[in-house]
Amino acid sequence: MGTALAVTPDLPDRRHTGREADRQLRPVTWSDKALASAAGMAQVRHQLRRIARGGRPTPRTHPAIALLAEQRRQRRALRRYRTWLNTTRRAA
Repeated sequence: MGTALAVTPDLPDRRHTGREADRQLRPVTWSDKALASAAGMAQVRHQLRRIARGGRPTPRTHPAIALLAEQRRQRRALRRYRTWLNTTRRAA
């Protein structure tokens, strides 16, 4: 359901009128299934973030780009968390 909403944000309205989703995410055809799965999930999160910022979904985003952006975002979040953790430990 999240994947369908990521590329067709007006899907609930379409369901009431009997229309189906007309777009799909770019397929991930990598031979490494674990990496392909991670890239597929990164694509969905990428689209949902675009929608949350007020943008329109771009279902043709390359899976590698979405995965790399996701890894960068997670690395920055982990760095911020470690910094916070170190400062709270010093204060205690």
